[in-house]
Amino acid sequence: MDEQRAPVQDSMGLPIRFPEPGKRHGFLGYLRNRLVTGLLVAFPLVVTIFFGRFLFGLVDRWADPISMQLFERRIPGVGAALFVIVIFVLGVLAHNVLGRRVLRLGDRIFARIPILRSIYLGTREVTRAFAGERAKSFRRVVLIPFPYDGVWSIAFVTGEFEETSPGGSRRLISVFMPTTPNPTTGFFLVYPEASLKNTDLSVEEALRLVISGGLVSATQDRVFPRSSPGPGQPL
Repeated sequence: MDEQRAPVQDSMGLPIRFPEPGKRHGFLGYLRNRLVTGLLVAFPLVVTIFFGRFLFGLVDRWADPISMQLFERRIPGVGAALFVIVIFVLGVLAHNVLGRRVLRLGDRIFARIPILRSIYLGTREVTRAFAGERAKSFRRVVLIPFPYDGVWSIAFVTGEFEETSPGGSRRLISVFMPTTPNPTTGFFLVYPEASLKNTDLSVEEALRLVISGGLVSATQDRVFPRSSPGPGQPL
C-alpha cells in the first residue's frame, strides 16, 4: 500500500498526510483526507492566481487610454506588454552613460517632491540594499532575544560596525526582524554581537518559517546548531 508512512509532507513538499501505520480508515475518512489535501494544495495556487490577476488588471487599466487612442478599443494585455517594455528600457538606460544621466535627473526630481519624496527615497534604499555587494549582508540568519531575554526570534543581519565608548569598543550588529505572515514589514534593531545566536538556516528556509508562522518548520539542529554560541559568546 502507498499509505503506510505518516509524514506530513512528501519528498516534493506536497502537504500529503498519510495515516498512521496499521490504522485503517473508511470511505468517509478517505474522502475527508483527500479533500483536506486538495484544499492545502489549492490554497497557494488560488492566492497566487488572485493576486496575479489583480496586478495584471491594474497594469492593464493604466494603459486603457493608450489602447483606446491607438486601436479605438480596449485590448487586454497591452498594459502588461507596455510594462515589460518600460522595465526593459529602464534597464538599458541604467547600463548606458547617457541613460544614467537621465535617470539621475529623474532621481533628483522625485527626491524633491513633497510627500512622494519619503516614499521614493525609502523604496530606493530598499532596492539598493538588495542589489550588488550590499545584498550579501542579507544572507546570514541569526536568532535575536526579542521581545525579551529568553525568547528568540529570527532575524537577518544587515550590517556590522564598532561602537566606541569610554569603556572601550564593542562590535554591534544591525538586524532586520521580519513579521509574520508578511516578511516585508518588521523591525530594524541593533544588538551587541555577543547577544545573538548563529543558525544554519538559509534565507529561503528562514522566510518560509516566518511566512508560515512556524507551520513549515526546519529541523531543530538547523535552528539551534550545536556550534551556535550562546549569549555572551562571540559569533
